[in-house]
Amino acid sequence: GAGWSISSKGRMRLDFIDVRRAYFHAEAQRDLYIDLPEGDKENGMCGKLQKSMYGTRDAAQNWEAAYREFMEKVGFNVGQASPCVFYHEARNIRCVGHGDDFTLLGHEEDLDWFRKMISSRFEVKFRGRLGEGPDDVKSIRILNRIVTYHPDKLEYEADQRHAEIIIKQMGLANSTRGISTPGRKHTHEEIMQGQEELPPKEASLYRAMVARANYLAQDRTDIRFAVKELSRRMAKPRQVDIQALKRLARYLVLYPRVSVVFEAQPNCKFLEAWSDSNWAGCVETRKSTSGGIIQIGTHMIKSWCTTQSVLALSSCEAEYYAMVKAGAQLLGIRALMRDMGIGGRIHCKLVDKNLKILTDASAAKGVAQRLGLGQMRHIEVTTLWLQNKVRTGEILIEKVGGKCNLADALTKYPDGEMHRMHMTNSALRVLEGRHELAPALTEDDMETLS
Repeated sequence: GAGWSISSKGRMRLDFIDVRRAYFHAEAQRDLYIDLPEGDKENGMCGKLQKSMYGTRDAAQNWEAAYREFMEKVGFNVGQASPCVFYHEARNIRCVGHGDDFTLLGHEEDLDWFRKMISSRFEVKFRGRLGEGPDDVKSIRILNRIVTYHPDKLEYEADQRHAEIIIKQMGLANSTRGISTPGRKHTHEEIMQGQEELPPKEASLYRAMVARANYLAQDRTDIRFAVKELSRRMAKPRQVDIQALKRLARYLVLYPRVSVVFEAQPNCKFLEAWSDSNWAGCVETRKSTSGGIIQIGTHMIKSWCTTQSVLALSSCEAEYYAMVKAGAQLLGIRALMRDMGIGGRIHCKLVDKNLKILTDASAAKGVAQRLGLGQMRHIEVTTLWLQNKVRTGEILIEKVGGKCNLADALTKYPDGEMHRMHMTNSALRVLEGRHELAPALTEDDMETLS
C-alpha cells in the first residue's frame, strides 16, 4: 500500500543508512572505569568512560536512548508498540531502527532532509536508496536479506547461505536430486525404531543445523512447520529426528533460494489473518499445532507455526485456540501499523473494525461469535477475550474452504498439491542461482561439524 503511493512528490523510496561506531555516540549513563593502554597510563591511574564502549553491559541501551532522543528532536513520533519504529507526520517518513541500521520510507526530498539531519548528529554511511530514479540502486542487502526493486513490485529474499550450509553439513553438497516437500509424518513404528539418541557430535550438528533452519524459516513459510517439528527435539535428538533433518536438506537442494513478492496493489480495506489448526497432529504427545498468516491484500507480512501448550479435547477447541492466536497477532500488527502512521486517513483504511480472521472451522467460528463457555466448560476463561472483540465488531470472522486456507500448510506436512498452492498464494517465488549481493560463504561456514 504505502510504498507504492504516488503524489506530487513522485513515488516513495526506501533509504538505508548505517551509523558508524554507533555506541561511541551515546553518553555513558553510569560510572565505568577502564585500564588505560600502555603508554598512556601511570601507576594508580585509570580511565573513566564518557561515552558507551562496545562490550559494556548497557551500551546498547544507551545507544537506543541516544538515537530515540535524536529522532524526537527532529520531529518523529516514537512508536508505542515498538520503540524502534518512528513516524514523521509532517514529512510522511517512516523509519525502523535495528541496532545501527536505519531503514526509511519516504519521498526523495524528505529523505534528503533526513540524511542532512542525521549527518549533523552521527557519523553515518549512506548505503543506498532503493527506487525508480536513475541514481537509485535496484537491489540492496539488509540484515543479510536482499530487497530488490522492480517497476511493479518489491522482492524480499531470504539469506540463501543458511540453506547452502545445511545442505553441505548434511553431506548433500554434490547432490542434484531434491525432494518437492520439506517433510513427512512418521508412522508410530518408524518413531519407535528411531528412538536411539544421537551421539554427542551428531547431536551438536543437529542442534546447529536446526538453529540455522529456524532462522531461515522466519522468511520462508514453506519450511516453517517442518522446522518447528525439528526444533521440538533439540534437547535429545534421536535417529528419527536426524532423518527428518536430512529430508529437509534434500528439499533445500531443490529450493535453496526463495523470495517473497510484494506486487503493486490498490489500498486495502482489511488486515486479514488466515488461521488453521491440526488437531492432535503430534503422534507422540497428541498436541495440536496453530498456524497462521497475516496479509494486507496479497502481501504476506507475518506468519507463525506453534505447538499448542494444552491438549485440546476436540478439533473445535484446537481451532478456537488457533483463532485466539490469530486475533492476538492481528492486534499486534495493527498497533505496529499505527506506530508507522498507517490507518485512518493515511494510505490505508485499516481502522478499528477492519480486522478479519479467515478460518475453515465452522464450530470454532461459532464459539468465537457467542459469549461464554457454553458446553466447552474446560477451556481457559482467559481465551474468551476474542468473543468480546468479535461481538463489538472489532474483529470479523469469515468462513473459507479448507482447501484454500493458506494456513493449512503451516499445521502439517504438506503434500505436493498443498505445497504448490501455498507457495503460489503466499507469493513465494523460487529463484535460480545466487544473487550477486548474497553473503559469501566462509571457510568456517563450510567446515564440517560432524
